Amino acid sequence: MKPTPSGELLYEYAEKILSLHQESHMALQKQEIKTISIGTIETLVIYCLPRILEQFKEQYPDVLIRIIPDCEENIIRRVNDKEIDFGFILDSPCIVPEIESLSIQKERMAVVVPFNHLFENREAITLNDLENQSLLLTEKGCTYRAFLLEKLKKHGVPYNVSMELSSVETIKKAVQNEWGIGFLPDYTIAHDDPVKAIHFANEEFDFYRQLIYKKEKTNQKVFNLFISLFNE
Repeated sequence: MKPTPSGELLYEYAEKILSLHQESHMALQKQEIKTISIGTIETLVIYCLPRILEQFKEQYPDVLIRIIPDCEENIIRRVNDKEIDFGFILDSPCIVPEIESLSIQKERMAVVVPFNHLFENREAITLNDLENQSLLLTEKGCTYRAFLLEKLKKHGVPYNVSMELSSVETIKKAVQNEWGIGFLPDYTIAHDDPVKAIHFANEEFDFYRQLIYKKEKTNQKVFNLFISLFNE
């Protein structure tokens, strides 16, 4: 069967389109990436990112890493608007159209108390135990702070936010000084810290360490390597 002249012309155009698509895909693969921007929160920068960045720099020492501190809500928006390449967040599962979310690990939350506190020898506590305790919390905009206060309101537990502090280490120091009790991710408390982490008996805090990014980021070899390091 011999194609018509119009059919031959259409076939030529189809070949050109396919060739252009392949060329553009190869160009994207070869495009030089000079900077990776990561929106994240303080606790993840201090306790979780160093190993990953060290491994990445071993293979791409000339790529500049820009760490952009922000709250989870803003990080998700900025990834979606392509203002930053990646978001590394601690939050409930991120479900946003056109954003890929790599769930890395579920994280436990803990109440942080000084060693001579009345909770010191408790294996676990409940939300009711926090009634009228002096709470030393992170600033507004922090997802786990908001989640805790919402839980307390929902259960009708009176609470007292005594201080708002911007640094995890400052919160731990304030707890050590017996100014109140904190609420932090369990991974921020080391065995040799002069404070103690106590978990909740029956409460589920669905917080996951997650890497979020736009799907087109996987077209780049550099970005693919960066994403893969979070799976190790």
